[in-house]
Amino acid sequence: VVSTQSTGSSGINAEYGCLGQMSTHIERTNGSTREPGLRDCTVNSITDISPTVKVLKLAPEDPVTFKPGQWVDFFIPGTEMIGGYSLSSDPRSPLLELAVKYSAHPPAHWVHKSCKAGDGVQVRVGGDVYLEPSSNTKVVLLVAGGIGINPLLSMIRAGVGSNTKYHLLYSAGTLEELIFWYDLEEMSVNHENFTVEYFLTRETVKQLGSNNFVKFQSGRITPESINKRVDDFKNCFDENEIRCFLCGPPPMIDYLSKNVEIKCEYEKWW
Repeated sequence: VVSTQSTGSSGINAEYGCLGQMSTHIERTNGSTREPGLRDCTVNSITDISPTVKVLKLAPEDPVTFKPGQWVDFFIPGTEMIGGYSLSSDPRSPLLELAVKYSAHPPAHWVHKSCKAGDGVQVRVGGDVYLEPSSNTKVVLLVAGGIGINPLLSMIRAGVGSNTKYHLLYSAGTLEELIFWYDLEEMSVNHENFTVEYFLTRETVKQLGSNNFVKFQSGRITPESINKRVDDFKNCFDENEIRCFLCGPPPMIDYLSKNVEIKCEYEKWW
């Protein structure tokens, strides 16, 4: 199991609990790879995507290069506290996208209470768990809990329409906190190489849509849920052709990574 101790959190899904904030983002990611220097950006837009999450789109002054799965150090006006948020945008997009969950932490509080279009911020790309195109990777299995969808969404956006198979298991407490599900569903409809399963832990919504085309499972993602998909893929591919990425609250990552039948790649964001 790849276990890179770092952060980049946009918040913690309360369903899985909180480990507490005993150190700063910079301290927790001290050993992580970072690009040199800071990049100036302007807030292009800020949008509510759920009652607790805002999507921030940033226009860099100069192009910013990153790999799907990486995060940014986030520098805001008026405070020395540095935030860390994973990127959800396609690396080919000219805009950087961050989904930020509300908290009292100064950078997140600023995004939710003070940020507006036209504001200036700075970012610095970092992170050591990411997905690069590989001719040997035939299947990418993704497991997301709550706001942990962010870096995995970047991987999906970069990979839809390719020859690699992407399958996502995505859990949240309620449907309104299952952020980006509509975008994910649209991609799954339009691209044969991407499929998705949804799990709701505190709400029962069996299906949506005029033809009941979107279905939701009740309960958390379990090791059995993941192992079933791994076994399905092993019927068609060698295990070394399958990569599995996890992103979610640390208790979720700890439990799933120790009880599944495949090597998992992850960072602990909180």
